[in-house]
Amino acid sequence: MARGPNAPPPAGATRASLSIVALSDDPMLLEALTLAAIDQAVVVSSPSADRFADQLVANAAAVALIDAAAAPAPLDGFIATVCHQFPQLLLLLAAPAALQHQFAAQIADGTIFRFVHKPASAQRLKLFVDAALLRRQALVDQAMGMPLARGAAGVDPSGQNPLGNSGRGRPLWVVAAMVAVLIAAALGALLWRRPLIGAAPTSRTVTASTAANPAVARSAAALAEAARSAEAERDAIDRAAADRAERDRRISESEARKAALAGQARVYLQLAQKRLASGALLEPGDDSARSYLQAAVALAPDDADVHAVALALGEALIARFRAAMAASDTDAAARWLRACRDYHVNDATLAQLSTQLASLQREQTSRAEELLALQRDFKQHLSEGQLLEPADESALANYRRLNAVDPGNAALPAMLHSLRGALAADVQAHIARNDLSGAEQRLHAGRDSGVDGEELAGAAAALERAQAAATPEVVPESQLQRQHFVQPVYPPDALANGLGGSVELEFTVTPAGAVTDIKVQAAEPRGVFEQTAIAALSHSRYRPVERDGVPIAQRVRIRLRFKP
Repeated sequence: MARGPNAPPPAGATRASLSIVALSDDPMLLEALTLAAIDQAVVVSSPSADRFADQLVANAAAVALIDAAAAPAPLDGFIATVCHQFPQLLLLLAAPAALQHQFAAQIADGTIFRFVHKPASAQRLKLFVDAALLRRQALVDQAMGMPLARGAAGVDPSGQNPLGNSGRGRPLWVVAAMVAVLIAAALGALLWRRPLIGAAPTSRTVTASTAANPAVARSAAALAEAARSAEAERDAIDRAAADRAERDRRISESEARKAALAGQARVYLQLAQKRLASGALLEPGDDSARSYLQAAVALAPDDADVHAVALALGEALIARFRAAMAASDTDAAARWLRACRDYHVNDATLAQLSTQLASLQREQTSRAEELLALQRDFKQHLSEGQLLEPADESALANYRRLNAVDPGNAALPAMLHSLRGALAADVQAHIARNDLSGAEQRLHAGRDSGVDGEELAGAAAALERAQAAATPEVVPESQLQRQHFVQPVYPPDALANGLGGSVELEFTVTPAGAVTDIKVQAAEPRGVFEQTAIAALSHSRYRPVERDGVPIAQRVRIRLRFKP
């Protein structure tokens, strides 16, 4: 039942659970609101405007959220109607940021308690819900804290007498004293009026009467003093009871407020632990372990669990720094070191981490200079033609050193391409000088060194062509025209023994037609007919072979047969 601001709560009553009624069918908004109100209030969703008012009444809600997307048009008229029907309602309006300026007046005059930008995170909604619930509690506290109506004798706010009974709050001796005072007053009146029969009262007569009855006067004074003391004692007891009740109320409210803050701190702490486990230490800014931990520290700075999670976050930041150091990522390590410093990690640890980072940076600087020196030396040897030799001071040697110390260096592919190209050019230069042997030697040396590639394939093909051109074509002797042919003499021993055979010779016919450079290619049997065949052929002559009308040297092959 609704109570007015001056009506005290019934004795023994407990605080009812709080409800927040939300006019929305947006599942993400409702989920965020539920998370924001966890452990503080129950979120009741109303998907349509026609049930919104019923839910407000049924749940006695003091806080409501209206989703602009679910509210009927015009939105400002709907809000005005709701506020008119529920003037004590704290209203949150969730809408795109572009609509905020349309409700600036309602936000300024308090008709709309807070404007929530959509989409809204649970943490941002949490701030608005907390503010609304704290505002509601302040209104309740203000209502309960107003002076209560009292009679002449003060009563406890619970409606009970501080002495523990009702209607019998005063001690019996006080009542007896008051009765005695009344009796004494009656007797005094009788004694006072007795001498006044037939005469007007005078001060002398009164003095005489009082002097004549000193015992009565003392008794009346004692009774009056006792009545005043009893009244003072009763007032003191009433004030003490009221002070005790007020003190108990304040202690209860303080404890309840502390419990509420501790509960909210636990929610933030749980969120911080989840983000810590997922690795979201610093980002995003409003949904990270650090942001939730800061909220928990603000609510419960002395809580042991909060301190434990704070230490865990510091250790996680340090672990991230060390992981970056292990990966030799100085940029990432520097970022995590700044995060540790912003988090106020102790100075000794920061000094240690800073020293480690500075050492790695120096090592990387020295290493970078070494790598650059290897690249410079490679280019120098390449330009000087020192491709493969000497073994320790050549372009190949520098390439291999760089590949050994930094296999992933981005310059290595270009260096290898340059070395292959230079070696191919060197082979081509030997071919151009008709140094086919030197060209072949350079080609084999490059392949043996592991420098083979597409660049050398072209040079190898050129070498093969040059070698083929340098080797004269051998033609059979039958294709030449004999000018003077000398038949060989049959060896006497072979003839006497009836031995036959053959000799295959290769020779050159010069541009003048003479026979030179006779080579034995085959003989059967060996050592019998070779010399007589060579002697006869060397005195033979042929018509010179011409190419393009010019006499040239021509290699020729002939087989001479011997039969007895």
